[in-house]
Amino acid sequence: MTRIGLLAVGLALTMPVLSQVVVLPGPPDTTDFQGWFSATLDWKPVDGLKVELQEQWRIKHDWGAYDRQIHQLGVSWSPEWNGFSDAQHIGAAARVMTRLDNTGENQGIERFFRWHVEHGAEVEFDRLAIESRVRYQNRTALWLKDGDDPSELMAKEVWRLKGTLSYNFKNWKLDPKITVERFFRVVPDEWPTDGAWRARIGTDFKPGKRQRIKVMLQREWKGKYTPTGLTTSLDDFRLFGDNEWAFLIGYRYRMKTQRKED
Repeated sequence: MTRIGLLAVGLALTMPVLSQVVVLPGPPDTTDFQGWFSATLDWKPVDGLKVELQEQWRIKHDWGAYDRQIHQLGVSWSPEWNGFSDAQHIGAAARVMTRLDNTGENQGIERFFRWHVEHGAEVEFDRLAIESRVRYQNRTALWLKDGDDPSELMAKEVWRLKGTLSYNFKNWKLDPKITVERFFRVVPDEWPTDGAWRARIGTDFKPGKRQRIKVMLQREWKGKYTPTGLTTSLDDFRLFGDNEWAFLIGYRYRMKTQRKED
C-alpha cells in the first residue's frame, strides 16, 4: 500500500503537467541563450530537517550580459514516521534578487524579495524514480530602477507544478533526469490567464562524499502577455513571445553533522 499510495500522489501531481505539453505557445518572437550558475551549502541538524543557503548568478543575451544575482535561505522537512511520510517533504524559502535591466532608455538596478512554500513527493520503482512538487511563490519589489515607490507595484504571485522522471542505470554515474514544469500566475479576474513552461534534461554526480554537481540544459516557453486596457510598458508584461535556452551548472556541498553516540 505504501508504494501504491506514493504512486497515486506522484501521478496526481505530475501527469497534469506532462499531459499539457501539447498546448505550448507558438513560435517565439525572440530567442535567448542564458547561463545559470549556483552554489549551495546545506546542513541536516537533525534527521528529516534540512537547511540550505544558496547563491545564484545568471547571465543573458547569449552569455553577453549580466542578468541577476540571488541570495536564498531555505528549510525543508521530511517526516520520518514511515515509508510514506519519508518520501514527502514540505519546505519554505526566502530570497533577495538583484536584477540589472540594461535594455531600453530606462536602465538600472532593481531589487526584489520573494518567498515560497512547497510540497514534494517521490516514489521509486526499482531504478525508476518519479518526483512531483507543488509550489506557491510571492514576489514584491524592494527597489525600482525608475525611483518609483516599490509598494505601488503589485505582488507577483505564481503557482508552479513540477514533475520529474529519473532512471538509475546500473554501474553508471551519470543517470539521466527529465523535468517539466508549468507556471500559473495569479491575476485579477478580468485579466486573461498567464503561464509559461520550463523543461530540463541533464544529470548530476558526486565528485566527493558530501559534494554533488548538477549539469542541465533548460528551455522555457513564454507567450505574449499584454492584458487589454493596460499599459504595455510594464516589465512584468511580455510584449513578445520568448524562447529561452539556459545551460545550468550547480554545485552543492553538505556540511558534516556530528551525531551524539547513544
